[in-house]
Amino acid sequence: MDNPAPAYSRRDHADYEDDAIRDSFSTAKAHSVKLPFGFHLSDKGLFQDQDDDKGPLLLCGPLEIVAETRDRHSTAWGVLLRWNDNDNQPHQLAVARANLAGDGREVRQLLLHGGLYVAPSIKARNALQTFLASVKIDRRARAVARVGWADGAFALPDRTIGISGGDLVVYQGAGTVDHEYRSAGTLAEWQEGVARHGIGNTRIAIALCAGFVGPLLEAVGGEGGGIHLRGQSSIGKSTALLAAASIWGSPSFVRQWRATANGLEGIAEQANETLLILDELAQLDAKEAGSIAYMLANGCGKSRASQTGDARAARRWLTFFLSSGEISLAEHARSDGRGRRSAAGQEVRILDIEADAGKGFGLFDSLGGLANGDALARSIKGAAAEHYGIAGPEFVERLIGEREAQARLIRQGIDRFANDCQPADASGQVARACRRFGLIAMAGEIATGLGILPWAPGEATGAAKAIFASWLLGRGGAGAAEDGAAIEQIAEFLTAHGAARFQPIDGDGPVVIHNRAGFWRLDPMGRREYLIPATIWKAEVCRGLNVKAVSALLLERRHLFPDNAGKASVSVALPGMGKTRCYIVQQSIFGGDDA
Repeated sequence: MDNPAPAYSRRDHADYEDDAIRDSFSTAKAHSVKLPFGFHLSDKGLFQDQDDDKGPLLLCGPLEIVAETRDRHSTAWGVLLRWNDNDNQPHQLAVARANLAGDGREVRQLLLHGGLYVAPSIKARNALQTFLASVKIDRRARAVARVGWADGAFALPDRTIGISGGDLVVYQGAGTVDHEYRSAGTLAEWQEGVARHGIGNTRIAIALCAGFVGPLLEAVGGEGGGIHLRGQSSIGKSTALLAAASIWGSPSFVRQWRATANGLEGIAEQANETLLILDELAQLDAKEAGSIAYMLANGCGKSRASQTGDARAARRWLTFFLSSGEISLAEHARSDGRGRRSAAGQEVRILDIEADAGKGFGLFDSLGGLANGDALARSIKGAAAEHYGIAGPEFVERLIGEREAQARLIRQGIDRFANDCQPADASGQVARACRRFGLIAMAGEIATGLGILPWAPGEATGAAKAIFASWLLGRGGAGAAEDGAAIEQIAEFLTAHGAARFQPIDGDGPVVIHNRAGFWRLDPMGRREYLIPATIWKAEVCRGLNVKAVSALLLERRHLFPDNAGKASVSVALPGMGKTRCYIVQQSIFGGDDA
């Protein structure tokens, strides 16, 4: 395919440090700052005048008042500060004034964490709190509580990329300090050490492409969701996760599934429009696996009440996520012993992919000249630990002003992908999944066209096509997921109870079967078939399913023996029961021939 966007010159990450904030610092003195009575700022620090002869009281080191902050609803008011640490490195902090309602300890910790001296005396602390609550400036900034796009700019916890169409945009959320959006190295080093290994390696490529989906979701009207890499331990799943993590941050950008639903809500909110990476699915409580994964894909947390009993706004996010585990999400959800099945829509939103590429190298399709898969994995992991957090922000910066044009290209690319890959008999679920793979492919193509991924055009699309084919094969075809689940449920019932609860219809002598579910016999070809009375069929075998729809499906697949009129149930004389309407299930339901 043609490049979806013109190539841009590559720049070192130091060249795109928060231009909007930096420009605002240089012009901050042009705005009118009104200090509270008795306070003054100098290049020595912030002081409060005293009534005694001891001179002014030093409250903290020198800082700048850049703007007053508030959200789009004119709430969440705060003040944006800027200072340099002892290494002359700049820091910024949007202080939410709501955090000053107590003793202000959290705010002081953030200032100290950023290298600003804060006087330790109680008197100085109280005075600093008064100052931050009272200082005014005629410049305004828009405060956002999560990372991502706002008014054309992209807010990260430590910087804002681009200039919005209105106010300066600044992050004023819970992750101001405790975040993983760190950076090291250069884009060229990351491309050489990490990204180039996606060429010819479909699983690495698809993981890297996933890392660029987040900033595109809103523009294309996409929905949240993700990819789950499934496979045995030591096959290379963590390598794919670390490669993707290096797009936005250090190896610690990979989080664990081992968390409460509340904790994962906070993690997901902080990954808004970037990438959420969760490792080791087995660590998540099986009872909550399905609901939590669906919550992450849906992008909305639980509604909760405040201390006064009023409803608080639920956390929201829009993100793509990458997950790993030794089993699939559906298998893990069923492992709690209650036999739960994930909804078909959930399985489409969370695409389960076999991590083993089937080439004898675990996750990898090729080794790129290295001795073995372990050597390649160690090379990628080592590079991801040294060069990280550059590609994602650079991708966003090159998107600024281009999102609408790119969105059109993405939608066209998704259509092409679907035309090329979607089976003619695809169910609606498979069609949705195909377009989701198309979105992943186009994210990679856009990143290639913008000079972020050092790949040839079409590399991302080729990887996505291969992975979609693998996903379709693992799913069992292009039909509706509910069909496969229904057949699987009935086959599992017969497997579990065939010896204990089914009586041979032609056996010699009396047979005692406790809690009998039905009978079995051999057909003229010597294959076993199961005769299940209609009451048991509806109450147990098809529990939770639409009986009429399942029966029609099994007739169509020739897993049920019909009566002379083509009906799903047959009137059969059963021992001790007489003529009874039964469903006669064929042996083919276990995966044999349909005949």
